[in-house]
Amino acid sequence: MGPLVHRVGEVGPVRKVRLQRRVAVVAACALLAAACGCGPKRMQVDFRGYESAYANTSNRQLLLNLARLENSDPAYFFKLGQITSSYRAQANLTTSGQLSSSSGAVQIPTGGGSPGIIYENDPTFQFIPVNDDTNARLLLEPIQPETFYALYQQGWRLDQLFRLLVDRIEITRPIDIKDANGNVIRHDCGVQVIRNAPPVSLEGLEDSPERSDALSEYVTFLRVSALVYELQRQGHLILGGSETLEPYANNSAISQPGDAGKALQAKDQNDAVAKDNVWVQSGTGWVLEHKVFRPEFFLTPKKTAVDPATHATVLVPDLEAIRKDVSRLTELSSGVALDHALQVLSFGFSIESGQSQEQTEQTVCSAVTGGAAGAGPPKMSARLVMRSMIGLMAAAAQEQKMFDQLMKYPEPIPQSHYDEDKKAVPAPFKQEVPPIEQEPLLRLTWTEDYKPTDMLIRVSYRGADYEIADLAASGESAPQPENIHWNRDVFRLINSLTSQVTVDISKFPLPEILQLHSD
Repeated sequence: MGPLVHRVGEVGPVRKVRLQRRVAVVAACALLAAACGCGPKRMQVDFRGYESAYANTSNRQLLLNLARLENSDPAYFFKLGQITSSYRAQANLTTSGQLSSSSGAVQIPTGGGSPGIIYENDPTFQFIPVNDDTNARLLLEPIQPETFYALYQQGWRLDQLFRLLVDRIEITRPIDIKDANGNVIRHDCGVQVIRNAPPVSLEGLEDSPERSDALSEYVTFLRVSALVYELQRQGHLILGGSETLEPYANNSAISQPGDAGKALQAKDQNDAVAKDNVWVQSGTGWVLEHKVFRPEFFLTPKKTAVDPATHATVLVPDLEAIRKDVSRLTELSSGVALDHALQVLSFGFSIESGQSQEQTEQTVCSAVTGGAAGAGPPKMSARLVMRSMIGLMAAAAQEQKMFDQLMKYPEPIPQSHYDEDKKAVPAPFKQEVPPIEQEPLLRLTWTEDYKPTDMLIRVSYRGADYEIADLAASGESAPQPENIHWNRDVFRLINSLTSQVTVDISKFPLPEILQLHSD
């Protein structure tokens, strides 16, 4: 029996050591599996965190630039480029063991182990200063008509687009040239401008014709903005668009676009088409022209009428039906403001810039200049002149201070240039401007009179707090139901427009890279 006990004493410890090793291997596998299983969850958490940080950073940069412009300081732009992150997960288990015997008869196993797990996330962020020539040009050039057209088609309110994007409305209108006896001998044309900017100050307004005119034009612009929004809401304003060909420069025809002595080749035309251009043959040679998109608004519904000049039956807007549908704008009913605005809009108004605007004005003027007195009234033409990106940001940042002063201004607004017969009775700003437009373009600072709610983002600059929020829907300053989210909507619109300037990071200079490592 003695040898049997001895063999049992030897075999038992060996089995225990093997069992410990198996347990160690299983534990190590479990740790590694746990580490790998945490990877997808960790990535989801990091994605949400990076996305939230990117959104807050973008909103903060825009609000900070608006605060700078409100103080007449320069704006600076940074683009957050690529965000890359590498993950590393590692698990291990270190074990040790030995057999010992105190009596020489039975061996006792001893040992231990230490598990370990390593998780590492190394994010890399690219901060790109937007300060090259390409983006400087994008900041200073007028907003393209295609942008206005696309935003309108997406359903944005027309009054918000007017007040943010439009610098001024130019109306080319006829002027009667009379002889010494007061008889009209011919028609000429002139341009009336309605600017979208309040006066710089209300002090001494009665002694400053320039500031009086600026205030009158600004109030007229707000009234027109209310009218076009109501026309949009009622479905009476239709936006159409067409593409036309225009030469890059007038009187720029050349005999041949190719090499000297060679005729126009198919390759020349193909090269032009690849760049959205086309060679057009004229009486003096070949002219390189490019496509120009020209959006234009029209009023509807229409009715039949007889053209007094040609005696032909034509379709014209039914102004009587339209006037009834916009009757809720009681502030426009005084004098001839509504009638005159509808008359201008009945001819349509376009969004043009640069050369196309100049050509349109020449076309309209040539149609009325030298016309006979009995040939019927010439048509008017209205155009919207766009702001630049930096211009619309400055306007949004700086309008609030003067707008709040105008809301408390008790004096009547100077007579509008539209009311040539002086039929309208002047009234204070709050009575002249429809309630739907009694909001500054963007409210950045808040007082007891205007309390915020639903804060989106806040920054401090030059000792003042700037905050994007909606106006509280209670109290004397409560907004119109349609304007509850006015402030956040305009901020969102500006944010979308700035992405046009900072969207193509491939054109930016070499970035500065900040690398962050976490253990």
